[in-house]
Amino acid sequence: MIKLLKLLITSSAILSCVLLFCACGDVKTDATNTESISLSSEELAVQSFIDEYDPSTTAVTYNVSDEVLSQTFDGYNFTFLNSDAIYYMYIYLDPEMTGDVLDDTCFERNLIAEEKFDISINEETVPYTDIASHAKTVILADEDVYDVMYIPNSQLTPLISEQLFYDLLEIDELHTENIWWDQPLITRNIIENRLFYATSDLHLMAFEGIWCMYFNEDMMLELGLDLPYQLALDGKWTFDALKQYCASAANLNGDESFAFDPNGKSVYGISTCGTSPYMSYGMGAEITSRDENGKYEFTADTDEHFSDVWQALIGFFGTDNGSAFIGTSADLDADGYYGAFMANRALFLHAELKGATMLREWENNFGLLPQPKFDELQSEYNSNVFSGCLSFCIPKTNTNLERTGIIVDYLTYHSYAELMPRYYDIHVGLKALGKADSIAVLSLVRGTRGCEVAVPYGWASELSKDLGALSLEGNQAIASTIEKHREAIIANIEKTYAEYPSLIHAE
Repeated sequence: MIKLLKLLITSSAILSCVLLFCACGDVKTDATNTESISLSSEELAVQSFIDEYDPSTTAVTYNVSDEVLSQTFDGYNFTFLNSDAIYYMYIYLDPEMTGDVLDDTCFERNLIAEEKFDISINEETVPYTDIASHAKTVILADEDVYDVMYIPNSQLTPLISEQLFYDLLEIDELHTENIWWDQPLITRNIIENRLFYATSDLHLMAFEGIWCMYFNEDMMLELGLDLPYQLALDGKWTFDALKQYCASAANLNGDESFAFDPNGKSVYGISTCGTSPYMSYGMGAEITSRDENGKYEFTADTDEHFSDVWQALIGFFGTDNGSAFIGTSADLDADGYYGAFMANRALFLHAELKGATMLREWENNFGLLPQPKFDELQSEYNSNVFSGCLSFCIPKTNTNLERTGIIVDYLTYHSYAELMPRYYDIHVGLKALGKADSIAVLSLVRGTRGCEVAVPYGWASELSKDLGALSLEGNQAIASTIEKHREAIIANIEKTYAEYPSLIHAE
């Protein structure tokens, strides 16, 4: 990362948009003009950086015994269940070589494992909305079809309750305590010393789905506002700061009201999506917390900070003053949250990290920010991972857990050593963001990842939905809404703790 930042900072051309589209060779060709155009020296410098980039030299050594690494599996077809393309995210496990840095690194990672263990890696995909039901059908039919399944974590709780997956902590060959496994989420998701799903460097959705913010640099400068990079780096990017920026941007611009019209001209402070602002986690508000014994308990009803955060969010999103626009359609449609931002009708875009790639060919300059803190007293930024993130599971139909553990951990290590640095430094940092300031902020987003634990366990989905509705209505009935769901949430938590000790164990 230091080498990349030096390259970006010392060349003004690298800080310009042209470098977002650098080619993969010494010449580039316009599709409408076959004449070859020589790359500039700056573009060649960037391409040289990509070609010479070898993060594996600084990776932690893979400290696994020679006995494990010398095993072979006689041409075994190792099969992942994964989702079809979804939400414009990079989620592929077995791509072809295409010249794209992620495709090629994934392909090479798989090839190394295939040659070392004498296996063939395969990926079968089904639609995202069908993947949980498909997994359940296959497992209940006792079909040993998939070695590993990736299933949306928000849909896993009922499947775990039906004893369809193995406890990952019982598989010695999975070194889930190591850096190549997603420690921020794993530590949160361990209950009663058991773990039935995890994320890791092997699958990129847990990184593509990190919630963050983008801002329109050109619009901000036209409004005479300071670019907020330094605010973020100094730990001063707060909800109050966001509100001030949004108030400066909101403008009817000749429209009669801020009711969104795809053909209108009104400008909003921020564009986001769905029925909830998704910012409460970023501002430190969580529905549950661990007690002194490490057990999760419902605390939203007694946590003053939780109420303060939601009061602030409702006061912001529930007003008709142009502060916020909630997208109602597909991401890129005119009334979608990306569409409004890219039409220069919002100063900020609240979206996932995938957005850096989606905005890559946008005509305007944009910058990256973490989600705001509630105030400066908050110790760090919080970047929550998409609630429907695909998570790693091993189905109970798997008949060789040792083989699965060896192969998955090896693939995951090589993803950590070679794929993840290229994802952050090249795919997101250099090619999508392309600015030293945004790349510096990227480290804040990357280093503060997490997830409200009640989400994947399904403990409080109805409360979250109702709080989101309040925020759109401007309704401050926070206490009564929490009380309405209190008993059900407590019962859901107790049910999980009662079930976990009796769920299936690895043999």
